[in-house]
Amino acid sequence: MKAKIFVVLLVLLLGASCFLPAVAQAQEQKAQLYYVYDFAVKPAMVAKFDAGVKREIELGSPIPWNAFSTDDFHYYFVTPIHNYAGIDSMEKADNEWAGKIGKEKLDALMKSYEGTVGYYKVGVIRFLPELSYAPKVPSPKPEEGNFMYWGFASIEFGKGKEFRDVLKQWVALYDSNKVPMGWNTFVGVMGVDMPLFLWTERAKTAAQYYAEDEKATKTIGEAKVMELWNKTMGLCLKYEYKTGWARPDLSNMPKAK
Repeated sequence: MKAKIFVVLLVLLLGASCFLPAVAQAQEQKAQLYYVYDFAVKPAMVAKFDAGVKREIELGSPIPWNAFSTDDFHYYFVTPIHNYAGIDSMEKADNEWAGKIGKEKLDALMKSYEGTVGYYKVGVIRFLPELSYAPKVPSPKPEEGNFMYWGFASIEFGKGKEFRDVLKQWVALYDSNKVPMGWNTFVGVMGVDMPLFLWTERAKTAAQYYAEDEKATKTIGEAKVMELWNKTMGLCLKYEYKTGWARPDLSNMPKAK
């Protein structure tokens, strides 16, 4: 989606590799809920926080998550859930795991995180395949891109339907021009200031992302892109973006028992 025209245009939550539907598969997926942790990590404590996450994985945490970090030191950990009861199931599994590893190891783990986080938030988002764009030949391939772009659009109250219609127009515009740059779209459903829509895009590097974005604009035509972009922003109270990286080194994929 258009970014660069407006000076290179939260999680949490959130684009993505393993844990979010791959762009190339987005239109084949059903709507899916994701539980998101958003940690604001102190810049001086990044290495300590990373070590704590890795230690938690080593200790066999049963909760699957994919990790992302942004250039403003936020870390998003995202877990798919079937429904809201999945949150209770996660808490139960986590408590059972804590009892299994024992108080000594648990206390040491908690101490390893001490002083690393300014605050954290939790929320739930829903993947919207019908408002996502999945090119037949994506660039890059979903498994190749670790650079991430997140767009966060806070919508005027009562304008949700209009905004969805505009997002469909973006999909149609990119699809009709066979643009190889895809995205996944989500809507906030809990723990965020609503109504909130967000989308994620990925590339191998930041340079590739902006080059592909500029190429897409030329392919479609800057006038058409700007017309639809202005229409999009006309429905927003606020628009923010973040850039960062997928973090497979901090992701947890426990083996099924």
